[in-house]
Amino acid sequence: MRRLGWSGAGLGCVTPGGACKIGMRAMSMTKKLEGLARKGLPPAGARLAKRLAVGPRYRAQLATARKGYRAFGDRYPRPVLFIAGLPKSGTTWLEKMVQAWEGYHEVLIPEVAAHEMATGGSHDFDLPRGMFDRFGDALVLTKMHVHGSPNNISVLHEADVPYVVLFRDLRDVAVSHYFYVRNTPWHPEYPVYAGLDVEGGLCAFAERTLGPFRDWVTSWQTNRDPSRSLVIRYEEMLADGVGTLSEVARLFELGGGEEQVREVVEAHSFERMSGGRGKGQEDAGQFVRKGTSGDWRNHFTDRVREMFKHEIGAFLIEHGYEADDAW
Repeated sequence: MRRLGWSGAGLGCVTPGGACKIGMRAMSMTKKLEGLARKGLPPAGARLAKRLAVGPRYRAQLATARKGYRAFGDRYPRPVLFIAGLPKSGTTWLEKMVQAWEGYHEVLIPEVAAHEMATGGSHDFDLPRGMFDRFGDALVLTKMHVHGSPNNISVLHEADVPYVVLFRDLRDVAVSHYFYVRNTPWHPEYPVYAGLDVEGGLCAFAERTLGPFRDWVTSWQTNRDPSRSLVIRYEEMLADGVGTLSEVARLFELGGGEEQVREVVEAHSFERMSGGRGKGQEDAGQFVRKGTSGDWRNHFTDRVREMFKHEIGAFLIEHGYEADDAW
């Protein structure tokens, strides 16, 4: 039985040597810029550094994906895969696990990166017509936070690209968003959140972002084609990582049985991705912050609770997160 080509650490390179070097150089450059931005650059300088990294990162990612295709492309019927994730909902975790299948590499198109830097997010971004044409002869996994607009569904269907949609309890999204932006000087919304305590930050999220994120979930559920797509929740991945990733692997036609899927999930546990912290051990300064669900209970005040009930009370009941408004 063929074993999947992931590294023992679960985060290493699985593509051929040349592709590994290109991909690792791109990741190293990005990490260095991010480290400098967090340690010393002012927010404006950090955003400039981030913008300067977009082009080189895209070219390196695409070159790696093409090398992966030359080595492993004959194994897969689906060379291009798409993940649409609500921000702070486990999309990077899922992306890393799917990349454990040999040859696939993440590619973020410059257009969406530019939109994020200009507006503060890409949840309202519309994909360019024919955008997948650029991925010829490449094994590409592209993860974006774009909404399920009719345009985006049409672009995916025209290219015959399967897609996974991932979201999370919006209350936990709000908490993760606050801590992430507070520790990310290059984020366009950093000036909004930098001076706010937790309550103020969650109220700002409720006023600025909660409604659009609610509509994001609804857009995918309303417009997607169930025969080409799968909707999963972060909470499902936490509860049954093997079962959830098995569903994703079937949709993407990746191959591999339960044993291989289990190995991938174990290699990408919270403990490994966080550098050794146990699940629930928080580090507010890290992208992988806590790895749990229901953390909103530790941060919501009465004021925040009422704002969220007004905006998404019915949504939470509809999606099974609450039985009523008595939370």
